[in-house]
Amino acid sequence: MLGVKGQIRHVEARNEVLHAYADHTKVQRIFDINTHYTLKEGLQKMADWAKTSGIRRSTKFSGIEITEKLPPVWLED
Repeated sequence: MLGVKGQIRHVEARNEVLHAYADHTKVQRIFDINTHYTLKEGLQKMADWAKTSGIRRSTKFSGIEITEKLPPVWLED
């Protein structure tokens, strides 16, 4: 969708919930959203947004009081 070749970086697995489920009915009700997109359409919309927004580098987490069990990649420079 972005027209560029990505780089795969394998990092240590994070300690995350194994099964999580999303329910969008509340946001749809509150914001009166009834638009549905296919996965391909959604990815294309996201890619178009990313292209217009430009490349941004994530900032390093700092000032975190509890670093126990954080993924090491979050603390890298």
